[in-house]
Amino acid sequence: MEFLSSSAFLLPFYGFLKAFFVAMFGLNLGVILTWVERRMRGMIQDSIGPNRAAIPLPGPVAAGLALGPALGGAAAVLGLWSTLRVEGDPSGHPGWGMIFTQTAVFLIWAFTAIMARVVRGGGAQGAFEEQFADLGEPRSIVVVGLLTQVAVLALGVATVGTPYEQSFTDLSFSGGMALLVVAMLGSAGYVASRIFTEKEVRLTLLGLLHPAADGLKTAFKNDFEPEKGDKLLYQLAPFLSFCPVLVLIAVVPFGPALCFGMTDGAIDFSAFQGIEAVGHACESARFSLQAADLDVGILYFFAIAGVSIVGAALAGWASDNKFSLLGGMRAASQMVSYEVTLGLTVIGALMIYGTVRIDQMVLWQAENAWGIFVQPLGFFLFLAAAIAETKRVPFDIPEGESEIVAGYFTEYAGMKFALFFFAEFVAVISSSTLIVALFFGGWHLPFATATGIAVTLGDVTYFTASLEPSALAVLGFLTMLVKVIAMCVLQVIIRWTLPRFRYDQLMRLGWRKLLPASLVNVMLTATVILAIQSASDKVQAGVAWLGQMSMLALVLGALGSLIWLVVYLMTPREKQRLVVSSSARYAESMGGVRSSKMEA
Repeated sequence: MEFLSSSAFLLPFYGFLKAFFVAMFGLNLGVILTWVERRMRGMIQDSIGPNRAAIPLPGPVAAGLALGPALGGAAAVLGLWSTLRVEGDPSGHPGWGMIFTQTAVFLIWAFTAIMARVVRGGGAQGAFEEQFADLGEPRSIVVVGLLTQVAVLALGVATVGTPYEQSFTDLSFSGGMALLVVAMLGSAGYVASRIFTEKEVRLTLLGLLHPAADGLKTAFKNDFEPEKGDKLLYQLAPFLSFCPVLVLIAVVPFGPALCFGMTDGAIDFSAFQGIEAVGHACESARFSLQAADLDVGILYFFAIAGVSIVGAALAGWASDNKFSLLGGMRAASQMVSYEVTLGLTVIGALMIYGTVRIDQMVLWQAENAWGIFVQPLGFFLFLAAAIAETKRVPFDIPEGESEIVAGYFTEYAGMKFALFFFAEFVAVISSSTLIVALFFGGWHLPFATATGIAVTLGDVTYFTASLEPSALAVLGFLTMLVKVIAMCVLQVIIRWTLPRFRYDQLMRLGWRKLLPASLVNVMLTATVILAIQSASDKVQAGVAWLGQMSMLALVLGALGSLIWLVVYLMTPREKQRLVVSSSARYAESMGGVRSSKMEA
């Protein structure tokens, strides 16, 4: 037992957990992105979407599946609450208290909105469900829930530095925990009781079973191998395309580095000292939230990314197929062309950050301004080149099915085809993590420090709030996840927005437009840096003030987006049906069709 608690065991064990998280994050988010893409295709093309896939379960089994995670989550919350009480003052955890309270409020209004929609669609079962029908539209419930969460957060901020701060901390820590446990068990318990007596319950998981079913189906598909192809390279190509894009995520930090004490020259994981953030560096031991904490940083990213070019080229050549060869040549030329722009675009950011370590880039942005403000042109160039590197619409020239069947993986089937297909989605994830780390502050939130929140503009601090270091670490981790998911969804939306380029247009865009623009960006960046460094102290202070104002602009932009979301949800949706054919007009005149609409 003493060995299991020693640094010699815990350090490699935690390293394995980080690597395991990176792999599972890329794979699972890739599955979710396939669902998002199918969902969008179902809505845009009016086709059957992923919600059709379901597993029929008996009522008692479905009730157990609904109640089991809630019981586990409630036990985890109670265990965390008990641990925090033992470690110190039970009222000294304002960050965790706010997390408990906000999560509880979210579960309450989300469950209420879902039940209101269910009752309106299928009718109320009993007097209790009739109350959900009387609450109004689900959109209104969502708006009230969001406003309630903002009000709770504003109340917590308003009590900081007042005689009521301690009372609010006590209430949010213990009361928020109790409310969260009740919300988890109450919502799951009611769902379990509602479906327990059902003969059959269709488990769809919001359509996520569809990509899972596709993966299972692909695993059992018949494998194919061309007779005259190179057998070794044919087998190797899918792995050379998939593995590099997955391990790219290893160098991106998913949260602030954790600071620990030292005992006998080894890390003491029981002595947590806080997080590494603005104005605070780890004094003893530093534990980064990167699977690979390398000094070469972003250079590793470009070195490994180049390997996937070999996989696509080998797949086209080893298949002994003219269409595959054309697709492999297209893929190699496209990826080489846009990697040049990708690298030159990053040079501007490296000149500003002064380091190749991605975690240090995030700390620079936290102290000064996010990369989107100091490298706006670089961001758009990098985004365009990154999308081209993933070989997805509108840059899916290597697999243009209207021209060369399926490109470099025409001769692939089964799991080999799935590796090529899934590699594109994982490439979207890896590029999104790097974009977030380079241009959107990584895990950083505006005005967040190592001890809490400090709103400072110029030399004046307008507001401060202390938060638990552990809560700040969790908040940074969740912030990074939300940013990465948002960037992934943006790339999927682009896939359904723009048409495919021609091959000559693709090359012209890369070599005649993006490449010269990236060189101009490097020149402008160098000019601005030299101008600022040679300027007076007053000018440099003004630049620092602009960086602080950019953080304020981010906060105001987030509030404005929230207001827009509230207005959007409160505005009634008016759907206009386009009736074109004679049969559709006849059905419309007779009162419409009676069959249920297709699910997207």
